[in-house]
Amino acid sequence: MKASGSPCPLDQISIICFKRCPYLRTYLTELIRAVWLSGSIPSEWKKACTILIHKKGNTSIPSNFRPITLESIPLKVFTSCLRNAMYSFLTANNFIEHNIQKGFTPNLSGTMEHTAQMANIINKARIKQRSLVITLLDLKNAFGEVHHNLIQSILGYHHIPNHMNNLIKSLYTDFKTSVITSEFRIHFIAVGRGVLQGDCLSLLLFHMCFNTYIQHIKAEKYRQFGFSLQLLNPIHWFQFADDAAVITGQESENQHLLNRFSIWCQWSNMVVRVDKCSTFGIKKVLSKSAQYLPKLLINKDLIPTIKTGESFEYLGRHFDFNMTNEKHKSKLISLIDELMSEIDLKPLHPKNKILLYSRYVLSKLSWHFTVATISKTWVVENIDSPVNKYVRKWLEVPISGTLSNIFLTRNKFGLNILPASVKFIQCQTVLRNALKTSPNDSINELWKSTNNHTNIQYDSYNSTKEVLKTFHSQQENKLRDHLKCQGSFFENVSKFSLSQLNAIWSVSQSKLPKNIFNFTIRYINNTLPTRKNLSRWGISSSSDCSFCLHPESLLHVVAGCQHYLERFTWRHDCILKFLAKTFQSLNECKLLVDLPGFESPSIITGDEYRPDLLVSTSDKHLYVVELTVGFESNLTYKQC
Repeated sequence: MKASGSPCPLDQISIICFKRCPYLRTYLTELIRAVWLSGSIPSEWKKACTILIHKKGNTSIPSNFRPITLESIPLKVFTSCLRNAMYSFLTANNFIEHNIQKGFTPNLSGTMEHTAQMANIINKARIKQRSLVITLLDLKNAFGEVHHNLIQSILGYHHIPNHMNNLIKSLYTDFKTSVITSEFRIHFIAVGRGVLQGDCLSLLLFHMCFNTYIQHIKAEKYRQFGFSLQLLNPIHWFQFADDAAVITGQESENQHLLNRFSIWCQWSNMVVRVDKCSTFGIKKVLSKSAQYLPKLLINKDLIPTIKTGESFEYLGRHFDFNMTNEKHKSKLISLIDELMSEIDLKPLHPKNKILLYSRYVLSKLSWHFTVATISKTWVVENIDSPVNKYVRKWLEVPISGTLSNIFLTRNKFGLNILPASVKFIQCQTVLRNALKTSPNDSINELWKSTNNHTNIQYDSYNSTKEVLKTFHSQQENKLRDHLKCQGSFFENVSKFSLSQLNAIWSVSQSKLPKNIFNFTIRYINNTLPTRKNLSRWGISSSSDCSFCLHPESLLHVVAGCQHYLERFTWRHDCILKFLAKTFQSLNECKLLVDLPGFESPSIITGDEYRPDLLVSTSDKHLYVVELTVGFESNLTYKQC
């Protein structure tokens, strides 16, 4: 069980308590063993609270909310043990199906497989001028309409042992829940119908209920229906939990499967919402494929059709005749504009705005990046571009300044943020790996048939970590080999810096106020308004320092101008004095400092190689400290 799971409001006991306390786990184990042996669920465990999660639409309509049951942790642990044992039993005996029903199946990316396969089917039908009919089905309150008598029937159908059967019957007998909101809480009411959404066992029970129908349409006389791909059996049904799609090559075949589904719904007391269903068709017209409007019925009601040129949505992906993915593209553009502008208006520190982008915005884009067939070039032009504009605005990086330093990890003096295009490559890598490693043969064939063109670049990665590693390596090479000016800091400092000190730098930088924080960013990528940069940008006619008439580069400003030697010395001595006073508080060390009022290090080293600070510890170790300027380009020489 996940540590992020919400506790039941009745006792407020979190699963974290059991994860971190061995004694509680031992006690809970004994308690679960006693419940298992008794064959009955304690009445106190059969009390829960139900919260309402808004799905979409008007919040004043109760049907627009999904009820989630928050049970006590002991019951959740017990039902999760039941679920695991039952699932192992069902899979070991091949009592449950995974090629059609892919909802919430362990080690199976059901949504990715179904959406990728449906896109492939539509493309095949359009390109090869074949007939295709797809019907999407919607059940009214599917999880809440499962009768408890039906649960007992399907447990027997799947040969579940009687002891488990009795435990589940006990669980659903006199189970009570109380609906709570932020404003009120109702009295306990008995749950007379439906599986308990939020219970660890509920998904498997619903899966088993639907499995009775799936096993029925797997019979030989129905397997001939569907849409054929190469030498594999025709694909005629997609199921993910309660989301169903009927796929056939002929309208009559689709109608036949719908008739069988109507009969099953009558047997199971499920209700089909015909107004929420839809059907989509492709057929050959003259010498080319065209979309058409199939005429299909459920319980004598005509199923609404997808109009020509419009798209339908299944499992979060939009499908249309030409598979243009325009819906996903428009959603991505509007989503990035809305989220980035909202973050921009917040009175937050730049580091927090960057954090919101990295952790929230990118996660909102992930699903579209995974299921939609769009190119990396489109993402770079339409998503990366507006994102980079906001990042430059927040960090005050001019348009001529590179963002390569910012994209690096924190131990390389970067901010560890990713462009949306890199997140897109990661999502596509996850999709391709899911298809490649799927236990279903048809999905493996789909991966092989699409292992070409643009997909080659995603198939070359074994994991998302490889994508990150490659991206960071590219940015480092860009700074080292191509951006001689803006990459000079990275080239001269990061190569010789200690990893421990790099971590300290990242923490210290994050604590700086906004103006100094942004100053450090521009300092690292050399985009501060020095005379040399102003001349390069066409703002100043001269690149020379106004005091010494030498070229005013960043190194010159920080440590090179002869007119500011006294300032450099003062800054150097202030830092050295701070270090000396800090070390003085340690009684176990002796200090030799190159400052007035301290014993000089030249006693040991001589004047020629005199360091700034020598620290001699009680364990007979001698530490040499030599301060350098903020932008040192001769570290190799200084170390010799």
